[in-house]
Amino acid sequence: MGVNETKWVCEHTTLFQTNPKGIFYNEDPLNYTLTVVLLQASIACLASLFFEFLLVPIGETTFIPHVLAGLVLGPSLLGKTLNLKKLFSPKTIYIAEALSRFGVMVFLFLVGVKVDPLLIFRTGKKTWAIGLGSCLLPLGFSVCSAYIIRLYLSPESEIYKALYFISTFSSAGSFQATASAVHDFKLLNSEVGRLAVSSSMINGAFSAMWQGMVVSQRPKVMRKKPDGYLTLGILSLIALVLIIICILRPIMLWMTRMTPKGKPVKESYIISIYVMMLGCSLFSEAIGEHYMLGPLIFGLAVPEGPPIGAALVDRLDTLISGLLMPLFFFSSSARFSADILNFTDFTIVQLVALGNFFAKIAGVVLPSLYCKMSFTDAISLGLILSAQGISQLVHLQSLQTFKIIDDMIYSQMAIALVWLTAASSPIVKLLYDPSKSYLSLTRWRTVEHAPPDIELPIIACIHCEENTPAMINFLEISNSRVESPIYFHVLHLLQLKGRSAPLMIDHDLKSNTHLWRSNRSVNIINAFKSYEQQCSNVQVKVYTCISPYETMHDEVCMQAAEKRACILIVPFHRHFRRTGIIELSNPVRALNRHLLRTAPCSVGILVERGSLVNNNPLTTVSFYNVAVVFIEGPDDREALAYAMRMADHPNVKVTVIRITGSRRKSRTMITRDPDAEIIHKFMVNYLQVKRHDFREQIVRDSVEMIGVIREFDGCFDLILVGRRHESESSMFYGMNEWNEYPELGSVADMLVSSDSTFDGSVLVVQQQNKVGTHVIRQDCHNLENSVPRRELPTVLDVQPKPSGWPIL
Repeated sequence: MGVNETKWVCEHTTLFQTNPKGIFYNEDPLNYTLTVVLLQASIACLASLFFEFLLVPIGETTFIPHVLAGLVLGPSLLGKTLNLKKLFSPKTIYIAEALSRFGVMVFLFLVGVKVDPLLIFRTGKKTWAIGLGSCLLPLGFSVCSAYIIRLYLSPESEIYKALYFISTFSSAGSFQATASAVHDFKLLNSEVGRLAVSSSMINGAFSAMWQGMVVSQRPKVMRKKPDGYLTLGILSLIALVLIIICILRPIMLWMTRMTPKGKPVKESYIISIYVMMLGCSLFSEAIGEHYMLGPLIFGLAVPEGPPIGAALVDRLDTLISGLLMPLFFFSSSARFSADILNFTDFTIVQLVALGNFFAKIAGVVLPSLYCKMSFTDAISLGLILSAQGISQLVHLQSLQTFKIIDDMIYSQMAIALVWLTAASSPIVKLLYDPSKSYLSLTRWRTVEHAPPDIELPIIACIHCEENTPAMINFLEISNSRVESPIYFHVLHLLQLKGRSAPLMIDHDLKSNTHLWRSNRSVNIINAFKSYEQQCSNVQVKVYTCISPYETMHDEVCMQAAEKRACILIVPFHRHFRRTGIIELSNPVRALNRHLLRTAPCSVGILVERGSLVNNNPLTTVSFYNVAVVFIEGPDDREALAYAMRMADHPNVKVTVIRITGSRRKSRTMITRDPDAEIIHKFMVNYLQVKRHDFREQIVRDSVEMIGVIREFDGCFDLILVGRRHESESSMFYGMNEWNEYPELGSVADMLVSSDSTFDGSVLVVQQQNKVGTHVIRQDCHNLENSVPRRELPTVLDVQPKPSGWPIL
C-alpha cells in the first residue's frame, strides 16, 4: 500500500496458508507466514549480534550494527545473492513491518518514559547556548545550501523538488539518538555526557517542532483538504496533550502513590498504561498526525524512575531492543534498493549531508569554546550531538511514505545517515576519556601522606541499608578528633532504572528533596545524621547517586576528586552473615575493580563479617581488637597509617604483625626505607600504651605464611592488610594462582575465601598510585581477566557544607 494508490500482488494459493498442516505432511515450513516471520526475526537478531561483536569494540554505537545487519540481509545484497525470495515476499514483509512498527512505537514510548522534560527548565545558559546553536546554525546552513544548489539543477528533477526536505531533515537533531550514543560510549557520568544529553533535549524539542510543521503540510501534497484542516489538526494535537497532562498523568501519579514502598507495581496498572499508550496512538492517527507521536508524548508524561517508569522499562526493554528492533531494521531493508541509485543525485545528497554534518559540529563547537570548554571536549560534544539514530530513520520512512521523497532519494539519504555516523563514532572514543578529569591530579591523596592535624576527607559507598551499621561503626573506630576531624561523604549508589539521565542528589538541600520520589535513602540519611548529632567531631554528608553500573565508577571518582578525599571505602560484593552468605549482583564486584584501577585516592574494600555490627566500638566492654598485617610496600604502609588513627581511640587495641622473609634484602644507609620508618613511628608513638602490641614473624616460604595467617582465627575483630605485594618473594610463591578474589590480594583472599575459618572483618587497602598512573600492568591484567565486563548525572549540588576546618 502506498499513498493514494493500491498495489496488487499475485501469489500462489498454496503459499502462506493460515492453517498449516505441518512438516509430517511433507509441507515446506517456509510456506507459512508465521514460520517465515519467526525466521526473519531470528536471522535479524543473529546478524545484529554478529555485527555488534565486530563493530562495538572499535567505538561504533549499537545503531550501526543493526542498520548494517538489515542492509546486508536485505534484497539488495545477500537477499538477492542467495535468492531468498520467500523471506521478502510482500505478505511476510507486510506482517513483519507491522510487528516492527509496533516495536518502534513502544521504543519511542520508552524513550519518553526515560526522559524528564522538566530537565530543560533546570539547565544552565551553557546548555541552552549549545542546544540552540546545534539546531539553528545547521538549519540555516541547510536552507542556504539547498537554495544555492537548486540554482544549478533542473526544476523537473525529483531531487530539485525534495532538496529542501533533504537539507532540513539531515540537519535535525534527536534526543533519542544522542542519549543512545552517550550510553554506548559510556559517557553518562562525564561532563561531556551531561552536556550532550541536556543539550539534545533542547535541540530535539526545536527540531521536532519544525519537523512537525513540515510534515503537517503533507495533506496538501497527498490530497486536497479544506483550508481549515491545518488549524483543526493543531487544535486536535493540543487536545491530545491536554488529555495526557490533565487526565492520564494524574492517573499514573495515583498508581505511584498506591504502590507500597519496595513492592512491585500491580499487573493491572501496567496493563492500564499499555491501553493508554495504544489509545494515544489511535488518537494521534485519527487527528492526522503520525501514530508514533501520541505514545512519545504520553511517555514524557509517565513518572520517570521507580516504580512506574522502572517497571515499564524492565518489562519492555529486552523484548523491544532484542527482538522487535532488529526485525524493524530487517523489514526496513526491503525499502532500500541499490539498483536505482543515480551517481549525480547520490553525490549531491552526500555533499549536502556532509555539509550539514560539519554545520552541526560548528553549531556545537562555537558556543562550547565561548563557554571556555577545551577544544577536544568541544569536538567530542559536537560529534556526539551529530550522531544519527532510529528517529532519523523513522522520519525518512515517513517522508517516503507520504511521497515527499521517492525511493531513490530515501536510499541515498539512508546511506549518508549510516556512513556519517559510522565514521564519527570511533573518533569520540579516540578523543575523549572521562577519567582524565580525575586522573590528572598532581597531588597524592593518601592517608599516609596526609598531615596528622588536618581534616581527613573520606568517601564511603553504600549499596543497600545493610551496609549502614558497618560503615557507621567503621567511622567510629576511625577516631575523628578535634585536632584531626573527619569529613565523611556517604554515596548511596543505585542502579539507573526507568530514566536516561543519571542523577546526583545532595540531601542537605531542601529544594532537591522533591526530586527523589522513592525515598530509598531515607533510612540511610537518618542513621548517619543521628550519628553526626552524637559525635560533634564528625561531619557527615549523604548523597544519592543514580547511575548505570558500567559508568558508576566515573561518578564516584569525580566525587572523590571534588571532595579531595584521601581514601575511598567500598563494601565487598559478598555479605557474610550467620544465616549464610549473601551474594550481591556481579556489577558491584566489577565496580570495585574499576575503582581499584582509576580512583584518584586510596581505596579500601571493607569485607564485613558481622564483627563491625555485633561488636559496637561505642558500647563494647572489652577492647575492639584491630590487627595490621604488615609485609612491605605502599599498600601495607597505607593500612598501618589508617590503623594509627584508630590507635588513638580509647576502645581500640591495635596489634601490628610484621611478616618478613628469612632472607630480606639488605638496604644501605643511603637508601631510604619507608617501611622501616612507619614501623618505627608506630613503635615510638603507640607501644608506650599498654593495650597496643607489635609482633614480628619470620617465614621461609608460602606454607609458613599461610600457617601464620591461619593463627588469626578468633583473635581479632578487624584486620587491615595491603592489597599488593612483591610477587617474586618466596613468601607468595604459588599463592596468586589459587586466589578466589583477585581484587583482594593474596593475604586478604586467604582470610575471606570460602575455606577460611576467620570470622572477623577485613579492610583491604590499596594506596593511590603516583600522579594519575594506573596500577601495575600485571595487576591490571589480573583484574580484567578475572571477571568479564557486563553492564548524566544532573548534578544538583555536590559542594560540601562550609566548614571552619582546613581542607587538605
